[in-house]
This record gives sequence, structure tokens and C-alpha cells, in this order.
Amino acid sequence: MLEKLFSLGYSKAFAERYYELWGERALAIAEAMEKPLPRCFRVNTLRIEVPRLTKLLNKKGFQFKRVPWAREGFCLTREPFSITSTPEYLSGLLYIQEASSMYPPVALEPKPGEVIADMAAAPGGKTSYLAQLMENEGIIYAFDVGEDRLKETRLNLSRLGVTNTVLFHKSSLHIDELGVEFDKILLDAPCTGSGTIHKNPERKANRTMDDIKFCQGLQMQLLEKGLSALKKGGVLVYSTCSLEPEENEFVIQWVLDNFDVELLPLRYGEPALTRPFGIELSEEIKKARRFYPDRHGTSGFFVAKIKKLE
Repeated sequence: MLEKLFSLGYSKAFAERYYELWGERALAIAEAMEKPLPRCFRVNTLRIEVPRLTKLLNKKGFQFKRVPWAREGFCLTREPFSITSTPEYLSGLLYIQEASSMYPPVALEPKPGEVIADMAAAPGGKTSYLAQLMENEGIIYAFDVGEDRLKETRLNLSRLGVTNTVLFHKSSLHIDELGVEFDKILLDAPCTGSGTIHKNPERKANRTMDDIKFCQGLQMQLLEKGLSALKKGGVLVYSTCSLEPEENEFVIQWVLDNFDVELLPLRYGEPALTRPFGIELSEEIKKARRFYPDRHGTSGFFVAKIKKLE
């Protein structure tokens, strides 16, 4: 079993970790990540209704199936030519987005008129979905540190017709400087990206435990800042595209231990791990969810929904 993981290119340390976490299933997860994901897209209801766009695409020979957790989301089953060369794509009627990435905005349940923060916004996929769910009403404060990625975000938001978003070329570690109390916050946190091997195969071998520890420290800092800027009774959705418990369950356990919060249940995905590496965590952590390439046909993904208590 470990030899098979080595043969796929995983370092000894990570092959052993994954075997300890999932046993024989580790190989099924690793093999699923060798395959490209289906191309998925979201209908941009700021510009067009879902039935109208799906009819337009069907007439051109595109076929697709619905993403279970996103009523505007579809994954292509037949793509006669690149969907990104269609007028529908170019005019912002749809946005290419992985199915798992559609879940955090849906889980946050933003409403028109609310004040929302997106703490790591580039390239704008989740930000634009938040705006869509808010019907462009209310305001989104969107942060990112990468200048080039922010340019891409600005172009995406413009193409998609998003008008309720203010972009900040700044780390959201400075979110408290705005003096704003947020109704809801999305933190799709910087992470090691070990759930995205299908598009970043080099991560099988070049990641280290130091990388995980660095990301965990940053994730905790961001969560602390986000929770301090959240209204009492407000909700923060935390997500990563990492498989590592240190960036997921252990971070959420730390939040439960140190802040006056509760986890809210999520409907989709598998329950998060409560005994990773034999370490006992709160049973509450099952309310957070994991998505796996072998079961869900998505990236490896983690989502938790945190409510700040009154």
C-alpha cells in the first residue's frame, strides 16, 4: 500500500500520514487525485436566469449535471468545444468554478443588504458568488495581498457585473482597522493545497510539516481577526483545499476551545475527522465537512460554519 503511494510520487512522510488517517482508502483518494476534475461552471444570475442560460448552452451541444449543493452550479459531461470561448462565458453569463469551491458561499447564506467580508478574495470566484446570492445589495469588503491576483479579481467582478464589492490590496489581518462589524465573513484560508494534487502534482513531494505549521499559524491569526470583527450572532465560514487535519480539524478545535462560538451543521460532504492520528477531538467537529475526490468527484476540501454566540 505505501509502495503504491510512493509510486504515485508521494514523499515517505506524507504517504505514511495518509495511511494513518485513512488506511486502505488513502490509495483510492490518491488515485482519484491523479484524474482531472470535471469542468464545472456557475450560472451568473446577476446577468441571466438559470433556465435561459442552460437552454442556450444545450443548443450548442453542451451537456451537464447539477452540482447538488449549488442551485446555480453545473459540471460538464459533454463539452463539444471550450466553454470559455463561448459568448456566454465572455460576456459574464457564467463563471468557471470547481464544485467544492461553490460550497463555502452557499454555506455562508449571505442575504441582500448584509455587510460581508471575504478575507482571501482573489481571483474572485467566491466573492462574485456572494454578490450573486446577495443580488448585488449590501456590501462585500474583499481582501487580498497579491497585486496581480487582485487585478484578475477586478476583471472577473467587472465581467460578472458585481457592483457591491470594495477590493482592498491588503492582508485581512488588518480587517479590524476598518472599524466595521460584519454580519457574515468568508475565510477561504491560505493553505498547503494538498487537496489540489490534480492540478498541482508537485505538492506530493515538495510539502513539509513546516509548511503545514506555517499555514496553521496564519489560519489561526486570520480566524482570530475575523471573529473579532464579526457581530455577535454572526457567522463565519472557514474553508481550505487541504487534506491536513492540522489545517482543518485542529484549527477548528482551537477555535472551539478559545472563543465563545458554536459550530453549525452542514448538509453536504462527509463529517470531519474526530480522531485524526488517534487524537480525541470534540464530537462537535463532525458538524464540519470534508469533500474527497474519490467520493465527491471534487478537490480535497474542508468547510466549517462557525457562529459567534450572543
